[in-house]
Amino acid sequence: MKKKGIILKLCLSGFFLMSGVVASAQWSMGVQAGYTHSYLDISSGYMYDYKYKPLGGFTVGVPVRYSFFDWLDVQADVSYVQKNYKKQRSSFNGLLSTDTHNHYLQLPLFARFSFGGYKVRGFLSAGGYMGYWLSSRVSGIHALSGVFPESKDNDIYYFDEKMPFNSGRDNRFEAGLTGGVGVQYQATPKIQFFVEGRYYHGLTDMQKKYQYGRVPRYNSTIAFQIGCMFNLY
Repeated sequence: MKKKGIILKLCLSGFFLMSGVVASAQWSMGVQAGYTHSYLDISSGYMYDYKYKPLGGFTVGVPVRYSFFDWLDVQADVSYVQKNYKKQRSSFNGLLSTDTHNHYLQLPLFARFSFGGYKVRGFLSAGGYMGYWLSSRVSGIHALSGVFPESKDNDIYYFDEKMPFNSGRDNRFEAGLTGGVGVQYQATPKIQFFVEGRYYHGLTDMQKKYQYGRVPRYNSTIAFQIGCMFNLY
């Protein structure tokens, strides 16, 4: 765990150091924000009455870009990303619905290929990312139907609580692949606006190998975002 924390700090320190370099117009920096649509990639296994569904969230970040040519850039972001999902269960003993809100700090690094005219250009991106699971919160409703002798039919209770991490079970480091597509508009020689759809495909299990026969869990997230870039001179 300490090694992962050191690696993350080094990467973030390097990014902020890089963002402070003002060399020429080839460097640009900006802000971006948008909506995330995440789902948990998991096999239900023997839990046949469980269903996992995607939930919406949001993302905000600070992108830094270096342009080699008018058609080729390298970009890195420091981003806060929500990766939320819903778990539902329907069985003879009642209903269970749980919303999980996961908060991540991410650092994607990718190549960006653009095409088109000067004012309006399309672009494609491909690369990888690493992230750190900051916190998690669960909320939902339980509806019981005579499960316990002392309960009344259709007893309902709500819950909303922060989930503590278990160092022996939870893998807070995440890495994966990312790709995107979008359109940019050059408003002035120094200011550029863009809209983008980006996909994050997690390759690391959210759980450590803490027990035999565990079911792997992977995050998959689609982000729709808008942003603005400023050329640095």
